[in-house]
Amino acid sequence: MQPLANHSRRDIERVTRARRSVLHRRYALRALLACACTAVLMRSSAVAAEPPCEAFARWRDATQGSGVCPRPLNSESARGLALGTGARATAMSTSALAYNPAGMVVGKVYHLEGVLDYMPDMKTFALGGAIVDSSTSRLSAGLSLRGFLSGQGGFGGIDGRLAVALPFSESFSIGLSGRYVNARRDVPAPTVIDSAGMEMLMPAPASVREVKGFTLDASIRIAPVPNVMLHAGSYNLISMDSVYAPLMLGGGAGIGIANVALLGADVLVDMSSYDKANVMLGGGAEVFAAQAIPIRAGYSYDIKRSQHTLSVGLGYTDRSVGLDLSLRQDLGGEGDTRIMGAFRFYVH
Repeated sequence: MQPLANHSRRDIERVTRARRSVLHRRYALRALLACACTAVLMRSSAVAAEPPCEAFARWRDATQGSGVCPRPLNSESARGLALGTGARATAMSTSALAYNPAGMVVGKVYHLEGVLDYMPDMKTFALGGAIVDSSTSRLSAGLSLRGFLSGQGGFGGIDGRLAVALPFSESFSIGLSGRYVNARRDVPAPTVIDSAGMEMLMPAPASVREVKGFTLDASIRIAPVPNVMLHAGSYNLISMDSVYAPLMLGGGAGIGIANVALLGADVLVDMSSYDKANVMLGGGAEVFAAQAIPIRAGYSYDIKRSQHTLSVGLGYTDRSVGLDLSLRQDLGGEGDTRIMGAFRFYVH
């Protein structure tokens, strides 16, 4: 009778695992549909309004002579910056806090990070920090804050976020991130030529509030088989009517190769900046030399802006600390450059 009892228990466990797998797939589908429906509703509610990039272009043409729509002022990590569009499906720890809050559940970590971010095209330097804890309880949490420092023509203000993530199993998790941003830019008074051919300084405000408000990001992470990761997310679900915080949908996939390399690719869709959706594609590769030195490279392409971008990065990590340095460079177009550095301390 004992073998029969063991056989019955095995059958029960097998059926239980199968039911859980079905439930997790249903949860994932429902979460994905909820994010997509929310984004479509937000997009539909803004159809009558002028797209932010068109309004921005008219204003810049009238005041500063350049109507190119800028990149969103989204959070980045030094690791993600080097991987094109972030390799979001493979993100964990502080990188997940920036791109994919559902990924904060990966590993049992307590990480502290300081960040230096130089954006010469925006004439802005940012200082910030982040904390991610996935070891204290089942509910993972993260907090980040950065401040913008600049001179004339650059940004000033703050950008902070608080995120939580909950795993339903080792292969499925969801995450939600609340974000508050308040950024202003000093704007020089424009110079125009009057009918007599004389230069005339037009009155202009000393600074312009580019974006201010509270918004939400949401994501899901699925690992259907070992070393394969999938991600779907939505960003800036609460509209702030700004080119610097557009409503976006995203999805991606990542593959781990024998614990020595990671490959990731992402598709991001900007739903609100233009009259039609704008697609951004990208991806990157990360190779671990001597199991301590991550070497990274990435690429992205913004279809509406016709902008190709390359990025590279180098790091160091051991059981106690981590260092990252990354560079992103636009090819042609505006030729924008961005440099980020990060120092991480692993509590455990």
